[in-house]
Amino acid sequence: MADDTKSEEHWEGVAPAANESEAALIAGFLESRGIPARVVDRSFHQTPTESEDLSPIEVGVPSARAEEARKELATRERAFAKDPGSPSDLQTDEGPRDVPPDANGGSGNLG
Repeated sequence: MADDTKSEEHWEGVAPAANESEAALIAGFLESRGIPARVVDRSFHQTPTESEDLSPIEVGVPSARAEEARKELATRERAFAKDPGSPSDLQTDEGPRDVPPDANGGSGNLG
């Protein structure tokens, strides 16, 4: 059996998510910042459920990087709160950007 150090690390939840898609986006953001991240889905999949407590989905990172991950997420939240952009903006990890006017990439400003 191969030595898998990732499975031996202690991981800590740093961000709750409403669903797996949101969690994947958060994990991708952290990974783009060089922080290993994974979706931790402990949801209860029997229906019907009326309690959100039965569907905890969160993003986990190695415990040693948890504080760094929380700071990155807080910085990102502050940036979006400061400049939420307009409804026609594309929201990116770096902030709002203009949406290209056509599907071919047109003359919109993405950077």
